[in-house]
Amino acid sequence: MNIITVKNILLASVVLMCLVNSAHADIYQYVDNNGVVHFTNVPSSSTKKAVKVHPDKNRSTFQQATAPRTTGNKNKANSSNTIPVSYANIINSACSRFGVDPSLVHAIVKVESDFNPYAISRKGAMGLMQLMPQTADTMNVRNTFNPDENVEGGVKYLRYLLDRYEGNISLSLAAYNAGETAVKKWGTIPPYKETQEYVKKVLQIYNGTGSTFSPRYTIYVGSDADGTILLTDNPSNHPEKKLRRKMGQSL
Repeated sequence: MNIITVKNILLASVVLMCLVNSAHADIYQYVDNNGVVHFTNVPSSSTKKAVKVHPDKNRSTFQQATAPRTTGNKNKANSSNTIPVSYANIINSACSRFGVDPSLVHAIVKVESDFNPYAISRKGAMGLMQLMPQTADTMNVRNTFNPDENVEGGVKYLRYLLDRYEGNISLSLAAYNAGETAVKKWGTIPPYKETQEYVKKVLQIYNGTGSTFSPRYTIYVGSDADGTILLTDNPSNHPEKKLRRKMGQSL
């Protein structure tokens, strides 16, 4: 029986990899009331919140990201500009619910994890959108290695950031990478090399320019029974409306 309790997330990722590679067993993850991350292959009745993060199968598909969370996977052999169809569908579905441009999320996932759902950064960010444990918990993500849950939580968080920074994509990306506190402190993209490179890389994929200006929005259009036209960038605020998505707009 292997039950590991860790408070240091870097140590947690290393321990998790040891568990996965040393034995053929299902691996479970849960976070206790003190915020301590636990990994175990034998969940007890007292760990009701434990979720399976890796099944007992081919270990070659479970790999720790070799690069920091800001640079994605640098292994060109595994890198691809083609978005896996299954992930594209998951991303498009989540973006439709939260009113986020799918192209932006595609770019984020490419830079964050290179579409590796089992990626773990040195800082402890996990999954396709490299969610930190605290962010995942806030967004109600139980299994960060589940593509559906990870993308749902990541897009939901991105929607929150876009609203907070009034649609400014550059600031939203900076906060996604460096945290809201850093953006608040500097009032702009923090002067951290990795954050500035991160924003540039995502925007280069998103619009091909790397520009940190000209925010883009995905606009949804609908109408009321009396013919009143509704325009919104967040359809989740109008669940009763039948809205159609228009392409990203530059404002």
